[in-house]
Amino acid sequence: MASRKDLKKVIAYIADELATEAFYLSYASKGTTAEWVEVFDRIFSMQNDYTARVSHAEPGMPARKYFDTLCCAFNEDAKAILDEIRRLAEKE
Repeated sequence: MASRKDLKKVIAYIADELATEAFYLSYASKGTTAEWVEVFDRIFSMQNDYTARVSHAEPGMPARKYFDTLCCAFNEDAKAILDEIRRLAEKE
């Protein structure tokens, strides 16, 4: 298992990549500014949430299982945000 510090860096890196993707695509799309602001809010709230969850693991749950479920949930949320970015980018 990677250290908590490394896991936090990966979460920050992925959130940064999602924000960069959204930033570039927001200029070329016809989505409203409010829709893009909502996407940015989701990205950074996801980053804050998962960083906090890495710092404070659930007591009574084996660490390996906790971090495996945390990573799976993070991946699902990141994919959902990426799908939202693509949907807004393709909007006509």
